[in-house]
Amino acid sequence: MESISVIDSNFDVNVTTSYFLSIQLSLDGFSFCVLDPVSNEYIQFWHKKINPTQEPTNVLEQELRENPVLLYPYQKIFFSYNSNYYTLVPDGIFNKEQAREQLNFTISSNNHPEGEVFFSKIKMADAWCIYSIPQELVSLLKKYYSDIHYFCEIVPFIENALLSTTIDSKKNHVHINVNNKYFDIAVTAGNNLILHNAFTYKNNNDFLYFTLFVFDQLKLNTSKTTVYLSGSIDKNDNTYAMLKKYIKRVELSTSTKHFRFSQIFKNIPIQTHLNLFNIPICV
Repeated sequence: MESISVIDSNFDVNVTTSYFLSIQLSLDGFSFCVLDPVSNEYIQFWHKKINPTQEPTNVLEQELRENPVLLYPYQKIFFSYNSNYYTLVPDGIFNKEQAREQLNFTISSNNHPEGEVFFSKIKMADAWCIYSIPQELVSLLKKYYSDIHYFCEIVPFIENALLSTTIDSKKNHVHINVNNKYFDIAVTAGNNLILHNAFTYKNNNDFLYFTLFVFDQLKLNTSKTTVYLSGSIDKNDNTYAMLKKYIKRVELSTSTKHFRFSQIFKNIPIQTHLNLFNIPICV
């Protein structure tokens, strides 16, 4: 799907100062959505696929110049950058003054451009996510927005995983967010984060191997443990079919418990953009 654009008739350009704007950028896509926090309902969504020959920052710059919706005044503006250049640090040892050192200690910077380092508290996990965003991207956003909240996609992913499974406190749940070349996996039990890891993969066999490796290491039952999938995946993917062969309970996360969606979203693959929709729960 190259591009998607939907807008609810309730969207009112005269009251955007009461809305939340969330923007997400990755190597293969650019998206934004608008939430009306009064009704707790999403009323606009826009997505554009980015081709391998395109520079994501250039795509964002073009949209900022040409799309007026991005420049309306909003109550809050969030920006999420999709990258696996991040690390999680327990609250007890996190140090704001040494955030770059803590990031580089766990993640090699050799394959990543030097960028501006940010950190976000993952409240439910009592931990901090430290991540880097390319400097040219940060400079571009500062030209257009005087007040913006930055996030790494792993923050809403983990917050939502913990908030969504607190009822079944004795059961383990596995949450997987799929990206083009890597995936994040989190295991929760109630409101406790049992494990989080990220794996790079080249094919479906790699994906299955790493997933079953986590099941084996934590002694999870493949017949009783539910796997919730989000990101770049749907029921027609071979990856989904392969998982179903080995794990009995596999579900797509096609909704969020935290927000409502206008009827315009009925044909939108919610699981693909779940982290974008869940950004406001991180504030």
